[in-house]
Amino acid sequence: MERAPVVSFNIKGKEPSEVAYLLDSLFGIASRPGLHCAPDAHKALGTFKQGTVRLSLGYFNTGEEVERCLEAVAKIAR
Repeated sequence: MERAPVVSFNIKGKEPSEVAYLLDSLFGIASRPGLHCAPDAHKALGTFKQGTVRLSLGYFNTGEEVERCLEAVAKIAR
């Protein structure tokens, strides 16, 4: 497999748990904040203390849902 339908990110100035909460409560988008059972990977990335926000796509996600998610992340980042 060349690609996996997972993205992990942080927004400067916001904790991953805050971003995940906002995605869920304001936009109805499920995500997972934290270390994702991979503390050594986060140590290598420099995100060990706070972790990241993780989003993943499923087979039935639509392009419109992806666009809505990108717009939600952009609004939270502003």
